[in-house]
Amino acid sequence: MKLSSNSTVSVDALKGALVTNEHGAEFKCIGLAINISPTNLLEPILHVEEYDGEGELMEGTIGVPLTNLKNWTIQLQPHDQ
Repeated sequence: MKLSSNSTVSVDALKGALVTNEHGAEFKCIGLAINISPTNLLEPILHVEEYDGEGELMEGTIGVPLTNLKNWTIQLQPHDQ
């Protein structure tokens, strides 16, 4: 995921975003969470739902650590939809 320097994106802006991994699989962002490890380290996790081959959302959510999103793209969606 690439942002220009000094960019700021609110958590609300991420909700509903189309996220695509390096293999072309598409996901809908449903939120952001913080995972707290047993050693009290904080890790941001993007929660997404995956689209199937017909463009329908599959059941269940997937948590992807932000550190794993290096080659992913994100397309923010207008909130008036």
